[in-house]
Amino acid sequence: MSRGYFGGISFLILSAVFLFLMMVPQVQAAAGFCNVGGSTFVRVPCPLNGASGPAGSTTFGNITTLILDIALLIVGTLAVLFLIIGAFRYLTAAGNEEATEAAKKMMVQAVVGLVIVILSFAVITIVTNVLVTGVP
Repeated sequence: MSRGYFGGISFLILSAVFLFLMMVPQVQAAAGFCNVGGSTFVRVPCPLNGASGPAGSTTFGNITTLILDIALLIVGTLAVLFLIIGAFRYLTAAGNEEATEAAKKMMVQAVVGLVIVILSFAVITIVTNVLVTGVP
């Protein structure tokens, strides 16, 4: 086996570890979500849980933050999907240099997208904490 094969395998293992670490905050964030149909398998955001009135006690800022968090979750999921597709293309390139380079480019762009999503989430969280609680 060539060094390129082991390089690809190590990249996939590191990617799998990175994806697992990316899932941990999402699982923790699910604590503020509601169960669907009595099942704990499917959970959706419920910003108006137990509120009285049309908007309940939820403010415009809370709803905006929730929408941004959901949008970042969707974009992050798409970035992970593109990382998986790029890894699959890399493994199935069969020595074709153009296909290998295209797959590497797709994986790099997916990782850059994930970094942007993580930084965006951090900025939104910091700004929200400063504006709402006054504590960074």
